[in-house]
Amino acid sequence: MALKYLIETYGCQMNLHDSEILAGQLEQMGFEEAGSEEEADLILINTCTVRETAAQKVLGELGRLKTLKALKPELLIGVCGCMAQEEGRVEQIRRQFPHVDLIFGTHNLHRLPELVRRAREEEGMVVDVWKSAGEVVENLPVKRADGVKAWVTIIYGCDKHCTYCIVPFTRGRERSRRPED
Repeated sequence: MALKYLIETYGCQMNLHDSEILAGQLEQMGFEEAGSEEEADLILINTCTVRETAAQKVLGELGRLKTLKALKPELLIGVCGCMAQEEGRVEQIRRQFPHVDLIFGTHNLHRLPELVRRAREEEGMVVDVWKSAGEVVENLPVKRADGVKAWVTIIYGCDKHCTYCIVPFTRGRERSRRPED
């Protein structure tokens, strides 16, 4: 019987796109999408940090999942996305939510198979947050949420540092796709 996953996504279109990539990788690993939290073997919360209310919703969700984790200790709970890139959030999650098994950021979504393997095999929380982005990783498997539209990323990150925008801090400096891609 296949392991089941559930991805809860908060935030912008980039997070929706990232969640499709996470789902594609999990399905390539043999996971199937779960219909509920109770039947999931892995729950990933893909986070947003633009507004404090989004962060508070995620923290509330992590608190609520503690009960499910107590009933189902083999359940893996992961936090990924922009919140993991925010200064001090990883330490907050470690301190307040020790039942979380995995934390990773926006720069290393392509490492999900390795991170899930480590979380299943190792004791304690697996944290893999990169402070800066590396090369753009192309051709990752994707499970499209909608058969009619698809996200096509032309550029990752931003160099502008507008006063109202957190993208340069959570997604990194501007990086483009190679023209041939």
